[in-house]
Amino acid sequence: MWGLLLLCLSHAAFQAVAWNPNCINAPVGFGHKTTGGAGGRTVVPKDINELRNYLSSKEKLVIDLDKTFDFTGSEGWVTVTGCFYKKCRGITGSEKSIAQLGTCNGRERTQVKYSKAGLTELIVSSYKTVKSSNGRGTIKGKGLRIKNAEQVIIRDITITDINPEVIWAGDALGFDKVNNVWIHKVTFRRIGRQHLVSFQQANTGITVSSCFFDGSSPFSGTCDGRHYWVWIFWGTNDQITLINNHVSNTAARLPHAGGWSKSWNNIHMIGNFLENNPHTGIEPHMGSNILCEGNIFSKFKKVINNRAHGGHLALVNTPQDAATCKKFLGEACLVNKYPGSRRASRFETSVLSTFAKLDRYAINSARKAVCV
Repeated sequence: MWGLLLLCLSHAAFQAVAWNPNCINAPVGFGHKTTGGAGGRTVVPKDINELRNYLSSKEKLVIDLDKTFDFTGSEGWVTVTGCFYKKCRGITGSEKSIAQLGTCNGRERTQVKYSKAGLTELIVSSYKTVKSSNGRGTIKGKGLRIKNAEQVIIRDITITDINPEVIWAGDALGFDKVNNVWIHKVTFRRIGRQHLVSFQQANTGITVSSCFFDGSSPFSGTCDGRHYWVWIFWGTNDQITLINNHVSNTAARLPHAGGWSKSWNNIHMIGNFLENNPHTGIEPHMGSNILCEGNIFSKFKKVINNRAHGGHLALVNTPQDAATCKKFLGEACLVNKYPGSRRASRFETSVLSTFAKLDRYAINSARKAVCV
């Protein structure tokens, strides 16, 4: 039943999308200087241990994944007392939570079982390209964390099934004090917590392009088959371009940016296709500067989460907004579209003032690469 439900949701999503994942072939935006493991030797890992060692090695490498590397249960299983985040009735199961940071306060307690491997990510070091030449490369049950690193490319792979029924039991991809990173044509699905997360140090020169963030899940914190925890950025100097990504069947955090005392997040959200969200989308918390242009928000109830406070957002919705961009960036911005959605309005020129001090070429080159 679940397989049929997810297949139908995914099929319907793709039928409605005029999304072209193949229109960007080189890094643009803040990550435009990324070269990854170019010039290094190419290796094809045989098993999960060899993959782990290649990713964390000091050698410049192109790591070609030719199959599924399944970490589920590889470090054992854990059962703890947690809670139902929200007890669901109907077609979707309840997502459970480990009792961390007050998540279980006031919620019904229950036993929570999860694969221990999901809690810690595989460390990716500098000068690496992770790809899949045959299109079968999948990392299952464990995410990736690019840590204290520069020059990393991750492309054409799938990251999936990291304790999808348990909040706090695994992120798919983390940025932790990085520079020059390109994430391209990666599919994310059935993740327990965040699809993308930037940790509390500077994360600069990052581009995420042409990825598919599939929020469809048989376990849902909102009891409707949609994933809530998608993108959270809270580094001390984040410079991240999100371009030409397809985001489907999610419930919030698109992105959650900022929210702690040292956050400073500069997020360029441009030319993405976001669809089927009956909850909330962008969350500009304290320390965030989000420039949002040329995106399509299809079937959204609330593009902005009104509970997010302290951050700054520039939604480019009119020709006048677009022209204002030119005063700060030298080029007019692209206008967002809202088919089947309730249009949101919030255009703070302080965001443009902040972006004017960043890499102007990175910002404007992304605009030229927009596909939708």
